[in-house]
Amino acid sequence: MKYYYSESLAIEKLDGFHLLQDHHGTNYRQPWDDFGFIIKFNLYYVTEKKKRKLGPLKVLINDNEDSSLFFKDKGIAVDSKFFDITDALNSGNIVSIGEDVDFYKKINSLFNVEQVEDILVKICDAGYFHNRYDEYSSWKGFSGSFMRGTAASAILKKGFQIALGRYVPKKTFDISLSELGDTFDDLCLKFDTSRVIGKSNINLLIGKNGVGKSHVLKKLSEIITGVIDSKDNPPYFHKLIMIAFSPFESFYTKSEIFEKLSNRYSDVDDKDNKKSDKRKRLHVNEYSYIGFKNEDGVHDITHPIKQSIESLVKVLQYDDENSWWEDQSRLRILKDTLSLCIGFDAIFITNDEGKEVEITSTLKTSTLKDKIDYTKGIFFKKEGEILPLSSGQKIYSYMIPAIIAELEEESLLVLDEPELYLHPELEVGLMNMLQHILRETKSYAIIATHSAILAREVESKAISILRKVKGNTESNITSVETYGESLDIIISEVFDDEYMIKPYQKEIDIYLKKPDSSMDTIKELIGDDALAYALSTMDDVDDIKIEDV
Repeated sequence: MKYYYSESLAIEKLDGFHLLQDHHGTNYRQPWDDFGFIIKFNLYYVTEKKKRKLGPLKVLINDNEDSSLFFKDKGIAVDSKFFDITDALNSGNIVSIGEDVDFYKKINSLFNVEQVEDILVKICDAGYFHNRYDEYSSWKGFSGSFMRGTAASAILKKGFQIALGRYVPKKTFDISLSELGDTFDDLCLKFDTSRVIGKSNINLLIGKNGVGKSHVLKKLSEIITGVIDSKDNPPYFHKLIMIAFSPFESFYTKSEIFEKLSNRYSDVDDKDNKKSDKRKRLHVNEYSYIGFKNEDGVHDITHPIKQSIESLVKVLQYDDENSWWEDQSRLRILKDTLSLCIGFDAIFITNDEGKEVEITSTLKTSTLKDKIDYTKGIFFKKEGEILPLSSGQKIYSYMIPAIIAELEEESLLVLDEPELYLHPELEVGLMNMLQHILRETKSYAIIATHSAILAREVESKAISILRKVKGNTESNITSVETYGESLDIIISEVFDDEYMIKPYQKEIDIYLKKPDSSMDTIKELIGDDALAYALSTMDDVDDIKIEDV
């Protein structure tokens, strides 16, 4: 099989594998400069004059900042735009890595095991040659460009096994955080999908306002994206998705993550900063932010409306590009998920002429993309009528399309207080939808919450209770099993309700201090808990008889 470095997408006449720099087929004139190294390509496979895009990969060549120059120099020119690099590919001075798991899944779907091994050897796959990691890691550009962030580490560990059809996800693992600051205890989040019932693919952070839940989530995002290092070696997720619909949250957008990575890895004045913010966001592919902040990091209440439509388009594009190998349609996952909380027949958007357009699997985004009214948002119909949505359902209509559009297998979703705006019934619905998404994508979630309803759906070992003690934030687990427990017990044991003085108790105290106070007067005006409290404060409680009604 031949391997080519090509500078044109008209590759159908040359059977084999073609490496094209990442800007081909886009509106950009130049390839992406990844902190001083031009190493991003797309790999295509051509057979019988048909081409298939296998996906993006990075190709790093020792002592070369621009891999394409090496290929042109060492390759054999077929013509001015095509170079045969079959003999130039050598793992002694070249290493590559796919940028997402789909890259390896596509290889697995097209070739048998023997062919897959030949391909991984020829493209010098880092995972296949993992025994040479120490050698590769000494090359310039390896840590800052080639292997930046835990997503790359995840693919290094799993990619070649996925391509060979041998990968089996771990069922139990921990996320340890020991670098939260001097005023924080170490934190350990436990995941266990081996449970017969109540699988722990969701972890909860519970605590009063101000104990540092958001601080934990933000620090986690810095570790997973590679903004900071961690001695704890966190599990490898293919993507981190931060979700927050609070006007007070301060999580990073993609642009902000890019700037932090630039500050860390750029050795010279970063000329890439002149490139558009949109293109920068395209290359922070292991992180996504969903919430009220726009691309500039400014809170914008209209941003989720626009993002939901952009996400729908992205879902349709993904299905169109990957239907030849992917059985599960993302649009189907989206509809199945939303239908758990919104009873609809069809999803619609509005075009720039004000006409309704139904979202279906046959809709061609190439003709629609530039003709959408992004200010109108998506809407739902039932039996031909537009469905009115509650505020909670509107949040779902923003959140779920964005999650489905961004999610990859074995991703980590991080949600900050998602119960905001939600009626208790919708809190249950949220858990139903999350569990559906996580099952479909073998992914995981961490939720910072004040919700006892959410706690009821998670086992106790997967709940970390944060408490502030003498200025230090401690992490505890509850002594009761929360999965399927009553809300009263959860509120008492997990949320420390038992130890809080409540407003009704204060009012009872004030009343009972009056000289003319009488239990007979108030017993019909208060509930059982209040009655029990009132009795417990009285000295002559033994003389009081409560009659059954």
